[in-house]
Amino acid sequence: MSTREYKIDVSRREESGKRSLRQLRADGFIPGIYYAHDQKDAIPFKVELQELRKALQSDALVYHVSVGGKRKNVLIKEIQYHPVTDDILHVDFHGVHMDEEVELRIPIHTVGRPVGVKDEGGQLHHALIEVEIRCLASDIPPHIEIDIADMHLGDTIHAADLDIGTAELVTSPDTMVVAVARARGVVEEVVAEEVEGEEFMFEEEAAEEAEAAPGQEPSPEE
Repeated sequence: MSTREYKIDVSRREESGKRSLRQLRADGFIPGIYYAHDQKDAIPFKVELQELRKALQSDALVYHVSVGGKRKNVLIKEIQYHPVTDDILHVDFHGVHMDEEVELRIPIHTVGRPVGVKDEGGQLHHALIEVEIRCLASDIPPHIEIDIADMHLGDTIHAADLDIGTAELVTSPDTMVVAVARARGVVEEVVAEEVEGEEFMFEEEAAEEAEAAPGQEPSPEE
């Protein structure tokens, strides 16, 4: 499997401090940090917001940047967003070698519509949208695909069931990924019917018990 790659143009950053970084963003740039396990010091950089957006919209898994005059292969390790506006505030690049192992999260894509949803009144529940794996940087899959067409009501798929090729699973194998469960409204209706039935039976049994109980002796006045 060949990892898709994409070139991002970045430049070394001298700006620091809240005011300077705020102005940097106002000018259409995003501040970032490049770091790697084989490099002592992190390198601050800036990238045009539109350039970063294009990179994120690409199908790339590994990015090429020029850091300190040298071309580096990087993964986007973290992106910080504004909690209200969702604007990008900061990005971290992690330098990697294509022949070294990396740990990262890969999106999970489902294919098909479960039998349990189409014919059995169930609902599909997505419990996990990404899975963490360990593999060579050159072998990073774009996504993990699951065929869910044959899932029936009550069926579940766990992380251990995923086909991740030669990669190593880091996510706990017992973690549920998807499940076909009974629709919530149906469950509530069934429960309500059962409760009403129990109340009715209780009242009916109480009446029967009252009829079966010995009557009181009439008083002398009667």
